[in-house]
Amino acid sequence: MLRRLLVVCLGLTTVAGTCAVAAVQTQVFVQPTQNHVAPMSMSLPRPTTLTRIKIVDPTPARLLIPRINVDAVVEARGLDSNRNMDIPKNFRDVAWYRLGPAPGQPGNALINGHVNWWTGDAVFTHLNQVRAGDEITVVRADGGTVRFTVTGKTIVDANARIASLFEPSSVATLTLITCTGVWNPLTQSNTQRLLVNAVLA
Repeated sequence: MLRRLLVVCLGLTTVAGTCAVAAVQTQVFVQPTQNHVAPMSMSLPRPTTLTRIKIVDPTPARLLIPRINVDAVVEARGLDSNRNMDIPKNFRDVAWYRLGPAPGQPGNALINGHVNWWTGDAVFTHLNQVRAGDEITVVRADGGTVRFTVTGKTIVDANARIASLFEPSSVATLTLITCTGVWNPLTQSNTQRLLVNAVLA
């Protein structure tokens, strides 16, 4: 009976001793004194520099055409009630067809604007003056810029349905559209459309 009791007492002593040592080691590590030196040192990791994540937004924000002094706000538009490309609400702005690719993305980006207004000139009044080789710049919503080079101009009937403008392509192109020809009071629109074609510079 004495032997069993002794074994139990030794066991308790060992457990108590282990806990005590652990407590001392923890205290020495947190608050070292002159009489006790921490048995090991731990180097804390240095704070790392936070990486700024740049948000990419290819949505066009401004259109610049130096040749004709155009610096216009870009409105994102889709289709009107007649299933035609919608036009900008402000005659000083241009409208990007948001159901197609953004300028700089693969495919043909479409931007249209008024040629005139009841008050006089509009954003694309002088679009017919651009020439092959002229530069067109699109400023994106994320601050980036996309540059195009004019390759040519085309005049089509106002009612023409040009499928090639909407066809998928691996090449990034841009087409600017405005009215031209003669004013038709019956349709309240011009009889023709001017297309300015450009490719990614």
